[in-house]
Amino acid sequence: MSGNRQTLFALGELINITRTLADTLKDTARELHQENSLSVSERSILLDLRKHGPQTVPDLARRREVSRQFIQATVNPLLAEGVLEARDNPAHRRSKLIALTEAGTQLIRQVMKKEGAFMTGIALDLDADEIRQAAETLARVEELIDRE
Repeated sequence: MSGNRQTLFALGELINITRTLADTLKDTARELHQENSLSVSERSILLDLRKHGPQTVPDLARRREVSRQFIQATVNPLLAEGVLEARDNPAHRRSKLIALTEAGTQLIRQVMKKEGAFMTGIALDLDADEIRQAAETLARVEELIDRE
């Protein structure tokens, strides 16, 4: 029973640290990108479009497990700023594909460059195996939570 108790305590610590880290990462992202005024949600959408290419608003919402309305509200200002564009979707007449414009591609490159420099400073004090183990553990916890 004490092993189970230790596991529960360790899991609680991991979850608390993860929550704190998530908040710290959001605050850090805001600070890193304050001059371009990108929100964390906007940044996430730009990264997703860069990685996976054009997608519909419902597709973006499903990937994040949020409402279509939330994604639409996040995408609309980026469309107005010319960072994103809505393209015809050959698979669906009414649901446009959201894609990066050249300005959006340049913006996300700047974001990634700035974040890369930030992470390089942190990586100096960490070991690759240590990072991989932490990532595997967090992925496993997420998998178990999703299974519940």
